[in-house]
Amino acid sequence: MYKLSSKNLNLMMEEIYTDLDVPLELKKEAETKYLNLGEWLNQDSQSKFKSDSQLYIQGSTLLGTSVRPIKRGDEYDFDLVYKRNIKKDGISQKDFKDQVGEQLTRYIQYLKDGGEKDIPFLIEGKRCWTLQYKGRFHIDVLPALPDPEPEYLMDPEDGLIITDKELTQWQFSNPKGYHSWFKKSMRYALTELRNSLAKSDGVEVEDVPQHKTKTTLQKAIQILKRHRDSTYMGSKDDKPISVIITTLASHAYNNSDNLYVALTEIVKNMNNYIEDRDGVYWVENPINKKENFADKWESNPKRAEEMFRWIESANKEFESYQNETNIDVITESLEKSFRLDNATAITGKAKKREGLAVAAKAVEVKTDPWSHSGDSY
Repeated sequence: MYKLSSKNLNLMMEEIYTDLDVPLELKKEAETKYLNLGEWLNQDSQSKFKSDSQLYIQGSTLLGTSVRPIKRGDEYDFDLVYKRNIKKDGISQKDFKDQVGEQLTRYIQYLKDGGEKDIPFLIEGKRCWTLQYKGRFHIDVLPALPDPEPEYLMDPEDGLIITDKELTQWQFSNPKGYHSWFKKSMRYALTELRNSLAKSDGVEVEDVPQHKTKTTLQKAIQILKRHRDSTYMGSKDDKPISVIITTLASHAYNNSDNLYVALTEIVKNMNNYIEDRDGVYWVENPINKKENFADKWESNPKRAEEMFRWIESANKEFESYQNETNIDVITESLEKSFRLDNATAITGKAKKREGLAVAAKAVEVKTDPWSHSGDSY
């Protein structure tokens, strides 16, 4: 029996990432639908409300860190912002959210009148409206206005205020600004990756397709999110939230092009970026220094406990892979932690690769003309 090499562990993690990633065909299908929706909404906004609007992706969709649902056949999720360029003084949260719901209702009728067969259902959520496409995926549309006082933000021109029907005050957001910060966290790895792909494909760097430029940071976050989802199946209330995982992982990222190395370094160092400010845990929003992503931990200490417990568990688990000699133990771990139905195939390939590498090394040593079994010269 032998341990898996770092190179082999990297390939194993790459296969896990591939299994967890959103299929390219589904991304393209969703993109076609929300581009059509954005064009229609802008025309409707100009006609009905005399204002321009933009519809753009946000959250994990924008960051490239979405993962497939644990259960095959469950819906994928795509997050969008619908920004209408008006001042908040002229409209209340409720009225604006209701207006957006009415717009989306009219859009659905427009699809029906045009003979479209794939008609979504419209569902109202706490903050957004959801267009649900028959079990394949759904599109969350978040109503937003320009932030009238964005000076506190690192990227003030992208600041938003958003609706929340459970709160009386407008809430603040800046998904584009966060995305800019996120890209800076992996700018070295992204540059190296794009240059490498351009060279291998024989094209200019700017011609490298976006879907090919997935860094080890993005892949590591996808793997961590699936590990989190698997760990907290059935107990969603206290599970670590994605924005905290993404922020801490971005801080801890070491730009390694080896996914396994990047992942182990991230979980080893994530805790270092959780601050203690006068007894209050603090995970700073990197584009809004006044916002604490962990603000709910103070009123619900169990969330903090679960965050630290999950990081420790993930750290021990990923670290153990490089020391384990029994491939069945790794297979069992992958099945439990990632709910993979092809874990045996993934570890089987890893075992075969390692065996071939060990055998090749043995042959190399045996045929070395400078090696011998006689007396020393």
